[in-house]
Amino acid sequence: MSTPSNILASITNPAPEIADALTTAAERACAWTLQHLVLLIVLALLATACLAVLARLRSAARRRWYDGARVVTVLPPAGLDPATALAGARRLWWDLPSLAPPRWKRLIAGVPHLAVEYHLAAGEDLAVRLWLPGPVPTARIDAALRAAWPGTLVLDHAPTTPPPRQGGESEPAGKTGLVVTGGTVRPERPEHLPLRVPDPRDESADPLRALEAVTGQLTEGESAVAQILARPAVGRRLRRYRRTVDRMHSGRPGRRSALASFVSVLVRELMEIVTGSKSTATTHGTSEQSPRRLDPQQTEELREIRAKKQQPQWEVVLRYYAATTHHGPQAAERVRGIADALFGAFAVLAGRNALARHRLPKPRVVIEARRLRRGALLSAGELAALAHLPARTEALASGQARSVPAPRHTTRRL
Repeated sequence: MSTPSNILASITNPAPEIADALTTAAERACAWTLQHLVLLIVLALLATACLAVLARLRSAARRRWYDGARVVTVLPPAGLDPATALAGARRLWWDLPSLAPPRWKRLIAGVPHLAVEYHLAAGEDLAVRLWLPGPVPTARIDAALRAAWPGTLVLDHAPTTPPPRQGGESEPAGKTGLVVTGGTVRPERPEHLPLRVPDPRDESADPLRALEAVTGQLTEGESAVAQILARPAVGRRLRRYRRTVDRMHSGRPGRRSALASFVSVLVRELMEIVTGSKSTATTHGTSEQSPRRLDPQQTEELREIRAKKQQPQWEVVLRYYAATTHHGPQAAERVRGIADALFGAFAVLAGRNALARHRLPKPRVVIEARRLRRGALLSAGELAALAHLPARTEALASGQARSVPAPRHTTRRL
């Protein structure tokens, strides 16, 4: 029977009792493990086999994406003004999230992605191409494009360059004969903060207008590509994003790990035991809280964050590169200037969030491979501002009002 002195000693110095309890628990765990060792080995082997089969199924499914992929060229209708182009893109990216497969199929094969590519070449108009993986039917994309922009033509594109090598290996420099510079673009702030979606009536804020300006500056042998990879955001990634936004609207930090939450609760409970006060619990419990006062700027930011959450979400990756067949220091500097102009075309979307460029090794090989591992979460409106058809007014479509700079030989002596 425990005496008052033993009870007092256990309260003042609980370390021996805790050590004995931990030792007893460890001994019981070891005994149980030895008793069921065969069963545990069988379960481990079964789990390893299931993971191996799942990995092979996913690899085979994704290989079918690229084996059955198609590239189509999208020709915008004549008389397409910037407002209609942006409105049609919003309809398109609100419509295409239905391409996401059901949950059981996502577990096996994942979610296929699309690629929107803007090809720039000297003496040619800005070309818009779509890369469609095997599981995505061309008829479905064709119907969505025609619904977004009536009069759009979707034509099969015959590739003129050989496919990239397996494993992401690049061709030797002597065979390609290109000087290439490129990069990738990611949001510089947390993904719940939205980009600035330009007003459709403001033609100067259209990124494609800047790309068309770059096209007019290219000379013989120079080319450039801006690529946007996108797939519907579903599953755990989307749920985590929505929980982050809900936490922000309730006045809590946007991101909080499970370890930080556990430490916070543990410290709060220990403080309640030591001080005997319940003030901390009342502020974090179910009691009525005082209303929060937000400054107008924070209120506007929360309103924009909530507006982004209410739209369909996409995982997006933006890459670009510029290339030339010329060589030498001047050619390399010229290519870097073109690559800077490509990035600047999308930098006009800076608002609550902004796009920052990062280094991309072997940009031409990576862009031709069209691989998407993990992208930034963008809403359908933000993606529409990035990926839409270029405007084509009646004057530009008929070739009557094209604005071009004066030839160089006429201004050389000025």
